[in-house]
Order: sequence, then structure tokens, then C-alpha cells
Amino acid sequence: MHRRLTALLGITSPLFAMALGVAAPQAAASTTVVLAPWVSCTDFWCRNETDDTYRVDVVVNCGFGIERVTRAWLPAHRTTSVNGGCGSRSEPCANDSKSSCSHSNPIFGIRYDNVVIDNRPIPPWPFGGTGSSF
Repeated sequence: MHRRLTALLGITSPLFAMALGVAAPQAAASTTVVLAPWVSCTDFWCRNETDDTYRVDVVVNCGFGIERVTRAWLPAHRTTSVNGGCGSRSEPCANDSKSSCSHSNPIFGIRYDNVVIDNRPIPPWPFGGTGSSF
């Protein structure tokens, strides 16, 4: 009996894991996007391992055909957070319907376009671009 249970678990466990992987939403998975050799982004974070500064256009998908475009600079040898969003909306608060609460609109995806080397001084945030580095 013990051998049958072990054999059954040995077969069903990988099948269960594969089923979970198929059922998991793709938005939950963080896929690394390589923009250039040694420059890559995952979600709203980019890493630049080169000696150059890169400029990239960030396109945020807000759904319903709405896209917001912002520009980010990726300094040399830094990890940079890329800021971009779909705005917010006001709704009555759950605990006090007379008050208004602000909620961020969902983001359905992010895309990085027009990646170029730009070693000029980085413009001051927020007017020239987005992001903070460390």
C-alpha cells in the first residue's frame, strides 16, 4: 500500500504543479526584458551594467486602448525604478460613504521602446523623465 501511494504521489505531484503553472495568471510572472547587452528590465525595475546611460520610452497599458508613455533614464551601473501609472479614481470610502477615497487604476502591462544610449546629463525628475536609482 505504501509503495502504491508513493508511486501515485510521484506521478500526480508533477502533473499538479504543471496544472498550477498553466492556471497561474501571466501578469503575476515577472519576465526579464533585455533592452541591450547588459541592460534589462523586470516589471518597473531596470538594471544597467554598462558604462553608458540609456534612455528608454516606457509604455504603460491602462486597458481600454489607453496607453501612457513616459521616458526613463538608466544610469550606468545602477538599478532604476521606472515610474509610470494609469492615474487614479475617487470613490466613496467603504467605511464612510460621505468621504472620498482615491484608488490607483490597474496596470495591464508595460513595454519598453526606443532604447538608446544617451550620455548627456539626466534631466531633473519629474519633468525630464521618471525613476530613481540606487
